[in-house]
Amino acid sequence: MRKNLTLHKNKHYKSTGTDILTDERGFSSSIDAILFLILVSISAVILMPSLVADEQYRSASYTSAQDMDTYLLNTIMSSTVDDFGYTLKPTELAGIDVNLSEHSILEDAEKTIFEKEQQHRTFSDLVAEGLVLSLYKEENGTRKALNPMTKMQGIETEKSIEAHLERTIGQRYDYRFEAHWQPVTGYIVQSEIIAGEEAPVNAVKQKARITLPVTYSIPMDDIYGPFNESTIYSAINSPDPDKELHDMFNKSILIASEGSALIITDIVFPYEYLSSLNGTEFSVDSEQLACLTGPATQNYSNPVIQSVLGCMNYTVNDLYGLSITIDPEEQSINLDLVDTVNTLIIDENTRLISGHIKDRHSDDIDRTIAIICNATDNSTRYELASSELDEIYRTANTGGADIVLMIW
Repeated sequence: MRKNLTLHKNKHYKSTGTDILTDERGFSSSIDAILFLILVSISAVILMPSLVADEQYRSASYTSAQDMDTYLLNTIMSSTVDDFGYTLKPTELAGIDVNLSEHSILEDAEKTIFEKEQQHRTFSDLVAEGLVLSLYKEENGTRKALNPMTKMQGIETEKSIEAHLERTIGQRYDYRFEAHWQPVTGYIVQSEIIAGEEAPVNAVKQKARITLPVTYSIPMDDIYGPFNESTIYSAINSPDPDKELHDMFNKSILIASEGSALIITDIVFPYEYLSSLNGTEFSVDSEQLACLTGPATQNYSNPVIQSVLGCMNYTVNDLYGLSITIDPEEQSINLDLVDTVNTLIIDENTRLISGHIKDRHSDDIDRTIAIICNATDNSTRYELASSELDEIYRTANTGGADIVLMIW
């Protein structure tokens, strides 16, 4: 019995060992796995240079695009446009009819009278001028141009920039040019010039800043005027320091706002030019008028005067709602009217801008006043006030316009 059991165990052991030795499936799988790893390694060796080269190509392409973008922006900033022109559109705004006489040799009377030609101007000059002439108000998603009769300047500038970029880069890159200006940071009045399609997020960007043909005429010292160590000390020791300090900041904001208001008013209501039209000196000379009207219509209203009166009516009544009567049939510009309207628009712009700046800086001013009231040193109080006044000044005087050029 024990012998048989031993034989049985030996037989089982012998049988199992024989199966393992004779089964070749394990060796075959191992060989397949080793061969697969060898092939993967060979593929990696073959493909690695290609992958590295592809990344190098992408890097080189990006660097090349950066260099091209820098070059393009430099050309826009410095290249000269030899012949640039645009036509003012006062006839649409004023509702006047510029008629040709029966024997006129002109084909386009509006272009003859109101065309503006400029020679040898840089693109940056044209962009700066276009931003000034293209100001608009945006309220509740609606845009309203501050000076609609100059709209063609921005359109022609965009065309010139597009033509320059097409000549320079052809079909090698796509592009997007943007120029933005806000006379007052965050204010509803702004302007822009845009050429090209919307850029992707990975586009190469170059930025620059340009000055504009306008001047902020309020000195920084005037904005600091309400504040000095003496006035701060008096405010702190008054029965209501918080109110006194708020009043001082409001005075500074009003002064800063007037500087911005003067810029915007001069753009939409050019006082000096309008004042020059009260006599017989017109932009249209007698030869142009003769071509337009002929000798038999000597009482024909001067189209420049008509257009100016129409633009004044738009600015005064439509844009600012001042309800001032302007007779479109006048043959000259009344100086008293010009003075009155100019003052009213400056005051209205100052009021609107100061309200915006107060809202924008109210939280910061509240915090600054709280710290000033808790400070024990008067010099520290003045430094705190100065820091906030600097921020107010930068809001009221942005100092220039931003340009962005993107290619991809």
